[in-house]
Amino acid sequence: MTKFSHLAIVYVCVFALVFTHTMPAYAGMVGTNEILQEQYTDLKRENLYQILYQAEARSLLEQHGVTAEQAQERINSLTDEEIRVFAQNFEDLPAAGGIGGAAAILILVLLVIILALAK
Repeated sequence: MTKFSHLAIVYVCVFALVFTHTMPAYAGMVGTNEILQEQYTDLKRENLYQILYQAEARSLLEQHGVTAEQAQERINSLTDEEIRVFAQNFEDLPAAGGIGGAAAILILVLLVIILALAK
C-alpha cells in the first residue's frame, strides 16, 4: 500500500469516529408495582382465554358470528388498562358457577362483540 492509501484510511477512521454519534444508555429502577401490574395484566388476560375456551362462551360467540380465533385476536388487542377494568368487573361478580359464571361469559361475549363493531 502506498503512503496515500494509509493516510486516506486514517482520515476515514478519524472522520467516522468524530461524526458518528452514539446514544447513551439510560438505566432506571423498575419498581415492584410496575412488575406486579404487568403480572396481574398477564394473569387476567390468561383468565379471559380460559373463559373463551369454555363451550358455553364459544356457542354464544358463534351465535353472534364471532369465531374463537377472532375473539382471541380481540383479547390480544386489548390494552392493559382495558384488561384491568374488565378484570375488576369480573371480580365484582358473584363467585363462578350458576348465574355468576353465565354473567361472566355474557360480559366477555358482549365485550368481544363491542370490539368487533368498533373496528
